[in-house]
Amino acid sequence: AMTWRQIYADPGLKWEAIHSRPGPNGQRLYSFRIGQAFRGVAYREGAWLRLLSLHPDHDSAYH
Repeated sequence: AMTWRQIYADPGLKWEAIHSRPGPNGQRLYSFRIGQAFRGVAYREGAWLRLLSLHPDHDSAYH
């Protein structure tokens, strides 16, 4: 298990805030690397990471 601080700082995850759209209930969305060809979009809900979508290309995660 990783702490939120470790997730934010991990260079392999490339954790990034998405400013172009809000998440459920106005929460901040985040993009992170799942693998070489995929990014995930998720939001924090307390101690949980709620995964919303998977994207085969980097740009589609932000639209």
